[in-house]
Amino acid sequence: MPFELYYNERAGRASKLYPQVLALMEAYTNDVRRVPEWSQYGDTYIVLGGDGTFNTLLNSLPQPEKFRYILLSGGTSNSLYSQLSPDEEPLAKLRRAFTNPTFQELDLPELTIDGKTYHFINEASAGFAAAIAHEVEQRQTKRFFNRLKLSELAYIATAFRCWRKDEPYFLSLCNNRRISGDLYPCVNANPSDGKIDVYELHCPRWRLPFKLMKLVKAKTDKVSKFVSRKQVTNAEWHFDTPLPVEIDGNPLSPTQNIRLGLYPKKIQVF
Repeated sequence: MPFELYYNERAGRASKLYPQVLALMEAYTNDVRRVPEWSQYGDTYIVLGGDGTFNTLLNSLPQPEKFRYILLSGGTSNSLYSQLSPDEEPLAKLRRAFTNPTFQELDLPELTIDGKTYHFINEASAGFAAAIAHEVEQRQTKRFFNRLKLSELAYIATAFRCWRKDEPYFLSLCNNRRISGDLYPCVNANPSDGKIDVYELHCPRWRLPFKLMKLVKAKTDKVSKFVSRKQVTNAEWHFDTPLPVEIDGNPLSPTQNIRLGLYPKKIQVF
């Protein structure tokens, strides 16, 4: 079989799209088998979910670069999808993939933490944003708001709780310009430019909401007394105390040391 569906029933509207995606796959099976390019790269995954779903798949494969990926937006934020396929409905995109599959070569960043290496595709963070991801998963707030079709409120409610108790330090490693919601820490980030854009914020607690508001639908990258930005291909950070870490919204164990690496144009994504 030239393709396989990877599906996250907990992600956004993925469960609603699932039967329609299956029906399309069955309708186009013969057509897909006759496309010569598919067999050249091995199996292709159709990924139905959000950034976290794609991240989970990448980190479950020993060699993720051996496969190709068709992304279908079914998650909460779908940040990478909105960059690659703006304003395109997932079913229309799947039909296009079956009839005219043109894949992009994207960079594959990786984070090494306490001797373990993790891939990410959209964004990784440490500190405040990662604390939000940790608490959303622990409290299952996201699942509750997903049922109400108000998934973004899960992050807003959790951000307020984290702001009251956590250190206002925010490190964001961006392979894409948009992260969860409408936050744009690095508007020049591009998933195929061979660079990771780094946003670092360390400010007094009372300033944090105002600094984050400036990232909402931001159009330019600016530095300030509390904000630094740079582009890197590899880097290391050491923290005085263990900080929470997340990759594409998936929480990792708190750590004091992280190392960033990057493989340019490593994987093929549609």
